[in-house]
Amino acid sequence: MPADLAAFMAAVGATDGIGNYLPPAVRGTKRTATRRTPRPNAWVKLVTAARRGASGRAHLLAWMAGAIPFGTTKSGELWLYVIGDAASPARGIVGSVHPEEPAAPKLAVRDLSSFALLRALEHGVAQGDHEGRAAEARKRVPAPGVAEQEAVRAAFERARAVLDLVCGDDASVRSAARKLALRPLDVPHAHGVSRLPEPPPTRPSKNVRRAKSVKRKSSAHEDRTAPLALGSIVEAFFRYEERDFEATLVAHASSSDPLVRDAVATLEDAIGRGRTALARELKRRREMARRAARAEQKRPKADATSRMDLTRRILDHLDASQPRLDPVAVNDEREENLLALAEMGDPEIVPVLVARAVTGDKNAVDMLGALGDRRAVPQLVTLLAREPQASRQFDVAVVRALAALGDKQAAAPLRDLLSKSPMPSWREGLALGALVREVVVALGTLRDEQARQPLLEVLDERGQEYRAIVPSATWALGRLRDLPALGALERLLCSPKDLVTPETLWAAGEIGSAHPTAQARALALLDNMPGLEPGAEMVRLAALTKILHGLPNEAPRPDDLRRTLERALWEPAFRREETSRRRTWALQSLEELAVLPAKRGDAAARERRHALFLGHEAIRYFVTRDDHRVRKAAESAFTALGVQVPQTRRYYSFVLEDLERRGGLDALHDALRDPLGVFRHNVATRLSAIGHASSVRPLAEATARLFAEPPTSTYEYDDAPSHLVAFVRALARLNQPEGNDVLIEGLRTGNHHVRAVVAENAPEDPRFVPELMAMLGDPRSFLRSRAERSLATLGVDRHSSDRPPVRIVEV
Repeated sequence: MPADLAAFMAAVGATDGIGNYLPPAVRGTKRTATRRTPRPNAWVKLVTAARRGASGRAHLLAWMAGAIPFGTTKSGELWLYVIGDAASPARGIVGSVHPEEPAAPKLAVRDLSSFALLRALEHGVAQGDHEGRAAEARKRVPAPGVAEQEAVRAAFERARAVLDLVCGDDASVRSAARKLALRPLDVPHAHGVSRLPEPPPTRPSKNVRRAKSVKRKSSAHEDRTAPLALGSIVEAFFRYEERDFEATLVAHASSSDPLVRDAVATLEDAIGRGRTALARELKRRREMARRAARAEQKRPKADATSRMDLTRRILDHLDASQPRLDPVAVNDEREENLLALAEMGDPEIVPVLVARAVTGDKNAVDMLGALGDRRAVPQLVTLLAREPQASRQFDVAVVRALAALGDKQAAAPLRDLLSKSPMPSWREGLALGALVREVVVALGTLRDEQARQPLLEVLDERGQEYRAIVPSATWALGRLRDLPALGALERLLCSPKDLVTPETLWAAGEIGSAHPTAQARALALLDNMPGLEPGAEMVRLAALTKILHGLPNEAPRPDDLRRTLERALWEPAFRREETSRRRTWALQSLEELAVLPAKRGDAAARERRHALFLGHEAIRYFVTRDDHRVRKAAESAFTALGVQVPQTRRYYSFVLEDLERRGGLDALHDALRDPLGVFRHNVATRLSAIGHASSVRPLAEATARLFAEPPTSTYEYDDAPSHLVAFVRALARLNQPEGNDVLIEGLRTGNHHVRAVVAENAPEDPRFVPELMAMLGDPRSFLRSRAERSLATLGVDRHSSDRPPVRIVEV
């Protein structure tokens, strides 16, 4: 029973029960485990009880669904408290389930405080309070919505299949294994383990025992951020390869959840010696389930023809989208398609793309860069020598592709192109600015030693045309660790007219750490620079740490590094593009700090690494971003830190047809819920195009999760994340009352981007009218304008009243 609920019941003198709530029965005196009488294995007791009767099955099912049974109703139903992840709509939900129908939970209230209030009202009525006033108070308690209902239903539906694996007959085991075989699986991190894991020993079995000996951090007075991992661990036992599952055991053997630790001990025995009857039975069931799953997963391997067909489909999508000039722009549909081409494209298409490229097709050039096949380098180099055109967009694409291919034979032509692209006036700046920047970036990417002088000349230019290129030039010189460039960096960092950029700070750190004679100058430059934005400040602190590494000087404190890193990653910048750049630089700084060599027994280095460990939830958040720059930087940084980075799944629009063919709509619904899914907006768009009513609830749950995400910019106009727009449009297109309930909740959030996107895409439902009318009184014009357009679409005359209505929110 929750401690707060127990205290409340004690305060009102109802320790034996209150209203329709009966606390768990106390069975005898609690015994303390000793060396001679060890604590009974709670997992074994649960499984044994589940095999004996309905009540035991209901308890085990609830635990594996991530819900804690904490009492019963007077009619014998179990009261459940749902532990979800931080973004889950089901987090904190209280519901009940009948033992005879354990897979059909009924949700009661959204939190324990509301549950206590309702039970207190029942208790008061039983003591003679007025029934009418109690009924009026009950009406004010908000009921769980469709998003919460769908999240709990999906969790219990999946847990029911896992329960069959553990307790069902052989036919049920095979059926459950086939059902789960194609579904994405993610095992949450261990609760109560909040520090960076130490490098494990070689033998896996010892890993588990060592992890058990790790001191668990008490979390009794902390908000729980990790969902209960029991069901996922048990499912992984039946689905993972033995080596992968051993890693799961190691991660959870030190969990602060006793039930999870007991399950880990039993499952470890099941894949090992099988010393108990239950372990041997679970091992037999695992072998049976894996045979059934392998039979379900078998499918013909893709031949060369089918891969080429997929490649041509991706090319068609790329040809239909227009390229963007800015090489560091926030990801959009085109970049997603280029990533799909890089991952799934057939290199045999290269000759076709080269033939297109020589005709001046810049789309084909972008595709060659994405494929990464260096056979295209000679032809691309030849294209640089052609007669310049009025528009240099094609040349920009060629330079970007050569940088992506990374072949140093392109360095000399790139230097020649830079020398032939002066910008003495604004006319040349408009025509050549993007090209010169790409050439500078390409030379830095290739680490061309002979480009030092041309790059220094770019820094020495005083014209306005070069101001936007200076950060790229400083970054390129930093890649080369060019000592003479430090003088130019001093001028830039000390000038009140020049903006201090992360590129310049990073270059100063690279040069200072590479040249002992430059350390003092670099430290003087970086030592005291107040007023930097969080991303630049993180780069500065990382640069100072690199320079001072191994020296007796005092480096930045771990707490300062941690605080600055969190600000850079979580505080939104003005625009979404700026937030992306800030996060990318912060994660790259984290990677550089993680790879600094540490001597044995270096307590300061170990403490710094632990301070930079952001927690498992943050890792999952950043490695599943649709923003490729941030996701790639996060994967590299966390890998360098020694953290096991979860394997993400990318739902490109090109793979959804095959996914649907193999698993139907259920497979697409699972993809929506996949916590390790990337580009899930494609799934939402496809489901809205299919238009089946069964997709409303999964879409509603996934959209509600997005509403809870932190904003990515403070800009108040068209800067909402593209995946948020896709999900809202998909739900609005289905235009069902249950889905519209979630959209209406979105209009009431404090996130201005969520409100703007929902207002702009409001479906034809009269319930939106009062919400949109209330938005007309918002001080922000971009919200008012969207509300006005939607009201006009709904046929509402906004001038029917002199004053817009103001919605009163009851607390």
